[in-house]
Amino acid sequence: MPTSGYDTNAFNPAFIQSANGLFNVHFGGYTQFRYNATFLQNMPDSMEVVPRGYNLARTRLFLEGDVTDQFYYHLRANINGSNNLELMVAYLQWNFKNPKMSLRMGKQFMALGREDWILPQELASIDFSAHDFTFAIWTSFGFQFHHNINKNLRYWIGLGNGAYGARRSFPDPKDSDFAVTTRWEWNINGSDWNKYDDMLGRKGCDFGMLLGLGIGNNTRFNPEALKTDSKNATQMNLDYTISGNGYQFFAQGSMTNLKYDSPQAGKENTVYGLYSTFGYWFTKKLFAYGRFDYVGRGDRVGYTEDYASPGVGASIYPFTFSNRIRFTLEYNFLGATITNTIVEPDGQLGVIATPYGGQQSIRFQAQFGF
Repeated sequence: MPTSGYDTNAFNPAFIQSANGLFNVHFGGYTQFRYNATFLQNMPDSMEVVPRGYNLARTRLFLEGDVTDQFYYHLRANINGSNNLELMVAYLQWNFKNPKMSLRMGKQFMALGREDWILPQELASIDFSAHDFTFAIWTSFGFQFHHNINKNLRYWIGLGNGAYGARRSFPDPKDSDFAVTTRWEWNINGSDWNKYDDMLGRKGCDFGMLLGLGIGNNTRFNPEALKTDSKNATQMNLDYTISGNGYQFFAQGSMTNLKYDSPQAGKENTVYGLYSTFGYWFTKKLFAYGRFDYVGRGDRVGYTEDYASPGVGASIYPFTFSNRIRFTLEYNFLGATITNTIVEPDGQLGVIATPYGGQQSIRFQAQFGF
């Protein structure tokens, strides 16, 4: 007879499985309800100085499991702040006879930096950084080969349809392209890999250090796209993590170079970014953190300021076995005028488009799920 239950040790705890246990399905989800208040500087008297409001930042739904001991599937849907439903992830993973190797086929994250493949519920802060919003590939259609060489070293290599490929349409959109990505991770002291699945470092976690290196190249071929967009985009990410009993430090730096097919399309440029967090558990349920988010303009034409935003926050986690239920209060400061930086204003960042000066934000988030 099939069985069902709730396994608190699983990522998605609710499950149904066949009598022999080979076929199973796990499901779960969470939602993030958010209040934002942004304090704008140097605003004209006729304009609102403190825009504020509520929004449903995201709702994630998960369906995953094993078809056999060789094949694993993963589906992930998202309802965004505009109430649009999108299928973010849909892949089949073939586990080779060598248990250290696997191949994923379908729509998936092609991560270069560690923050890229961390889920929103596992972040130290309320949301991803401006660094990640600006530079990350996020999901693509493609193939990704994973190899855990030993307890100290693992890597993956991916072939996909490029940056933000998952939001593109069939058969050949104007900005279609091709990406080759790879990421290598060195687990310096050979500790449990699972501790790096979040950016929190809960109490009871053993000590570990992780060094990651990611390199990717994005190439466009469509003649129409090459009239306005870069032909090649090459990015390198380097990140370092220290995780221990009740704390975690993370820092990631990146360099991105764009090359164009003609001077009319654009001028070659290189930009840089940095993101860092440090979090500490005062108790098993109270977590506080600091963060610094930097996106430099480099030598890209048309921008006069760098995005540099420090912030602090604190979260309460009612349950020690799950990160899906938490309540977070966060403050961030941005001295630059956002429209003078290469960062696109985005409600998920809590940053509002304004040409008048800097801004500060206070955000509260209630996250809950199962």
